[in-house]
Amino acid sequence: MKRIKYQSVLLCLLVMCGLNLSAQMVGQQLDSLFNELDRQHILNGNVLIAEKGKIIFLRSLGYADLEQQKQNTDHSRFQIGSVSKTFTAVAIFQLEEHGKLKLEDHLVSYFPDFPYPDVTIYELLAHTSGIPDKEELFFPIIERDPDCVFTNKDIIPAMKALNKPVAFTPGSQWRYCNMDYALLALLVEKISRISFGDYLKQHIFSPAGMEYSYLLPSMKMSPEEVKGYLIRAHYLGDMEPIDRSKKVHPWSYNMRGFVGCTNIVSTTHDLLNFDVALTQNKLLKATTLSKMQNPSKLSNGRTTVADGEFGKAAYGLGWFVQEDSSKGKIVMHTGREPGFFSFFLRDLSHQRTIIILDNMESSGFGRACKESFNIFSRTNYFPEMKHKESLFLAYAKKLHSEGPDEAITLFNVLKSDTAHYFADERELNELGLELLNDRHYNSALEALKLCTILFPESWNTYDSYGKALLQNGKKPEAILMYNKSVEMNPQNESGKKILKQLLLK
Repeated sequence: MKRIKYQSVLLCLLVMCGLNLSAQMVGQQLDSLFNELDRQHILNGNVLIAEKGKIIFLRSLGYADLEQQKQNTDHSRFQIGSVSKTFTAVAIFQLEEHGKLKLEDHLVSYFPDFPYPDVTIYELLAHTSGIPDKEELFFPIIERDPDCVFTNKDIIPAMKALNKPVAFTPGSQWRYCNMDYALLALLVEKISRISFGDYLKQHIFSPAGMEYSYLLPSMKMSPEEVKGYLIRAHYLGDMEPIDRSKKVHPWSYNMRGFVGCTNIVSTTHDLLNFDVALTQNKLLKATTLSKMQNPSKLSNGRTTVADGEFGKAAYGLGWFVQEDSSKGKIVMHTGREPGFFSFFLRDLSHQRTIIILDNMESSGFGRACKESFNIFSRTNYFPEMKHKESLFLAYAKKLHSEGPDEAITLFNVLKSDTAHYFADERELNELGLELLNDRHYNSALEALKLCTILFPESWNTYDSYGKALLQNGKKPEAILMYNKSVEMNPQNESGKKILKQLLLK
């Protein structure tokens, strides 16, 4: 008997030592990862990683205010963009629990002027409504009146004025749409008879212990609220505050008033409190959470398929959902607002939480999210610390500063150095379009032509090159490129429309 007890105690000690060593290794790997991202200046913000509600890694990197050289701290408050949608979903489900609404209700029963009578609350939550999004609704108005600022109350009148049918039968397809969740915020206000900001404060923030979170633009900027920055032009590399950026002005100014889909300000600690409150059923019942955190269904019974942070995923009702037999069940949401990136992952199977908030649209943000998750989910995983530079960014900078001959010479020298440089089709295409939008027409033509040469199997390269040719008055060449793009991708509706217009002239 003593021998059995001794063996049991020894086994427990060995298990505990193993767990401690494992936790220690995870901490060391996270330290190494974020030290390297900080050293390379490719992440700027706050990171919090927790297990079973307890913080195991906490880090602040870079600046809250670049001009004042004010650094980020644990208390820094960030705009969390579309992570706000998870709060809107919780609000809707709270109202459902109290019998104030049913998910199968049609929105028109609450808003008689809503011009899409077949759309239900469920379809708004699941992004299967097919309604127009904010750019389609408001860009034409902004062109006529550049000083206008919109709020949620402008959405239904704009939809009526646009007078456009849904993109597909509601419930039949999945398409991410910010206006889905802005309309849900209107519904929360209609039923609760208080502002959406007050509802969040009373029914979510306060019960969850989120004392540093609030909704914009109803509150003045806190001293702890960080400023958002973005790269003025990637081929230049310098940063500018979002309030000075012309290219994001429609989003940062004209459409800044929408809530439900965005505009919550929070901290990493408060988001952890939100995670814990959900896990402990302080905000919703377990059965309700299950509905939120399971894949939603299309009208044909199939699961929704969406593009998640780690590849294909399903969409629940407020969360992206990824299930893997080796990694367990993951729900997450990302956010992108001009100047801000956010990542909120909840590993439900292992009670792990990863929260990363960034206020400079940093190039290392995606890597930080994926590598943090890999460190947790893979045994003996060691993240790649060697940072590769962008071949096409080096090319674009040289193209803008010294011209096409010097740029192609540099490209030919660096292209074989795959140990230190990477080449990404999408990046070169976006750099070319950025040059085009900034009216550097000759440089744009060079970059986008190179893209068609390097990636001849991509229909999108010909579409972009066609756009550049057209803006440079080269109509016959543009027709050839659009024609090739449409032949390769018959689903390129935008290309087909432009091609038809060109051939009619």
